[in-house]
Amino acid sequence: MHKWGLIAVSILLLLFAGLSKYEDRAFMRDFDFSVTVRVQERVDKSAHLRASAFIGNLMEGATFFASPEFTVIVTLFITGLFAYDRKKKVWNYKAAIVPIALAAIVLLEIYGKTIVHHPSPPFAMIKHPTTIFPADYINDQFSYPSGHAARGMFMAILVTLVVAAARPARKNHLIVAIGCMAVYVLLVSVSRIYLGHHWFSDVVGGWFLGIAAGFCCAAALYRKHI
Repeated sequence: MHKWGLIAVSILLLLFAGLSKYEDRAFMRDFDFSVTVRVQERVDKSAHLRASAFIGNLMEGATFFASPEFTVIVTLFITGLFAYDRKKKVWNYKAAIVPIALAAIVLLEIYGKTIVHHPSPPFAMIKHPTTIFPADYINDQFSYPSGHAARGMFMAILVTLVVAAARPARKNHLIVAIGCMAVYVLLVSVSRIYLGHHWFSDVVGGWFLGIAAGFCCAAALYRKHI
């Protein structure tokens, strides 16, 4: 990895560690609670009730696209895209960094929820606690970091990387991809807060992990394909 890439990843992991240390402070808890209440009220008390219901359902469905099952499938697919150069007919073993990076996200998420012990939002703040989706019945005791936010950010970087590495890579395609992925990350992140599964600080911690993992993949793979 280029030294600047290594520095960037190191800074992101330090930010994750720093947030892990200070997330449970009173001022952070108050801020998290305030953000959750405002997000939920903004949607639920909208004057446009149809739009409110639509947004609520959209946020509930958006979590699927950052679920462990979905992201594993996408990760394996993208790994396959980078693993073999069809023009040169050679294998690129650096593609293994993609599933390794996803595994690192999972391990750091387990670390956070096992060691940091930041309490999840109370059950009273959970939206749609009983639906047809089994995952919505789960109310983890600890919530830092948000695995959905981490995987969502990671997926967004990977998809953008695939578009950027395409031959020929077109600027307008890249701009569209970045825009779509930005909306995707925003929707997944806000949905975790609105649905009451995570605090804002949990989501930010997930961003740090997802960006760090994405940077590792970009540093290992991008130059190989441009």
